[in-house]
Amino acid sequence: MKKLLFISIFITSFFSFSQDLTVNGIPISELDAQYIRINAEVKLLRPFQAKIYVDYGQISRIKEIKKGYVLDENGKKFAFNGIMGAVNLLIENGYLIDHVYYNGDAESVNYIMKKVK
Repeated sequence: MKKLLFISIFITSFFSFSQDLTVNGIPISELDAQYIRINAEVKLLRPFQAKIYVDYGQISRIKEIKKGYVLDENGKKFAFNGIMGAVNLLIENGYLIDHVYYNGDAESVNYIMKKVK
């Protein structure tokens, strides 16, 4: 019974926490884009820590890359535990994976996601 209670509290807190995440000042649940791209860069010696950028058309130059960071409620970069954390967050907010491609190396992967809701 304690395990069930712990799991339900954990899941509830995770879903409520995901509501506070933003990209370029817009809550993830309110992004108005049919397709988005998640770019994830993984370091060789730290495969479960990833730099995540979300691109829905707001980044036009390399200097604007900071507009793609996922930020928490305090305006700090949100630390995902791997690429799938970001993918799962967007799936929870109405997106599905359309396709995946690499930028020529195993350290950078892109997920194209389509809005279904």
